[in-house]
Amino acid sequence: MSQLLTRDLMTQPVVTVAPTSPLRDVIRQMESHKIRHVAVVEAETERLLGLISHRDVLRSQEGSLSGAASDEQVHMNRWIEARWVMTKEVRTVYPDTPALEAALTLRAHGHGCVPVIEHGRLVGILTESDFVDYAIQVLSDPGV
Repeated sequence: MSQLLTRDLMTQPVVTVAPTSPLRDVIRQMESHKIRHVAVVEAETERLLGLISHRDVLRSQEGSLSGAASDEQVHMNRWIEARWVMTKEVRTVYPDTPALEAALTLRAHGHGCVPVIEHGRLVGILTESDFVDYAIQVLSDPGV
């Protein structure tokens, strides 16, 4: 069996937003695509600037837990930009990175995903769910 690579499991295309996108748009993207991570990219170059996870969104909403009315929070989300919420220090892998290496990176750092970069451009994202889907596929194959 040939070595399983990141490209074999990654999700593409990646749901992305611009750094100036309002947080409410990020939340809508997550809800409509049923995902927990959105990449923030430079539009012209598709260069990865950061990631916004579901946890980042929750952290940005802490004000609503301290007494801000929910409609006030919705209004604030119109003015909060993705670049203010995103995680900037993001570990990445390449399409040819062995899947095991990518999985160990996720596990070692407690991340739910790792962006896949090729020639400086975002080309995919590898998530915990991608690994679960692969495990289900392999475990469902009676020939294994």
